[in-house]
Amino acid sequence: MENKKISALGYGFVIISPEKFEQCRKNKNIKAKKIISYFSKDNDFFYYCITEGALIPIHHINYDRYTLLFSIGKCEKSKLNGWEIQAEWNGFNLQVGASNEIWAVGIDEMEKWNIKNLDQESGYIKGFYYDINDNEHIEYKAIRYNIPSNKYEVKIYGLARKMKNKNGMENYGFLFELTQVQILNSKTDPSETDFSKLFE
Repeated sequence: MENKKISALGYGFVIISPEKFEQCRKNKNIKAKKIISYFSKDNDFFYYCITEGALIPIHHINYDRYTLLFSIGKCEKSKLNGWEIQAEWNGFNLQVGASNEIWAVGIDEMEKWNIKNLDQESGYIKGFYYDINDNEHIEYKAIRYNIPSNKYEVKIYGLARKMKNKNGMENYGFLFELTQVQILNSKTDPSETDFSKLFE
């Protein structure tokens, strides 16, 4: 089953564990709300969050609305109905807190970070976009996913639809394959990862 699609209005999004990220901010006494801008000024804090499994940035991708799929343990690729794997990237850290949830948050939303904005009842933040005929449509700027509390090593697959939409939109997605681990020791730097390979 496909989930709501995350909008990459800022040409990317972040998979984030809100509890862990807030803990990282508290540990380093970070008060900034424009998180992406702050990361560019304080690389040490960015890499600290990455190492602690607080977030995984998916960046330098086209503006679009992406389907996100999650698997605890190995995903049976034969069940990816309508999708084919275009690229894969290994070795990311993720730590899910006691709330058993992570969020996909658009990069533009990370520039006005406030954990209280993550609506716990609806499980999303929505906005609107307009098609070429000026019709209004909903898009999702943040989406909650229920994932059991644990430490994970994450493998990411870039997906493309086998049958492309004629308007050229919503043809891509990501599968996140989560493997439980005792210690977070993955060293992959997502800031140096070329996620644009999805479109090759």
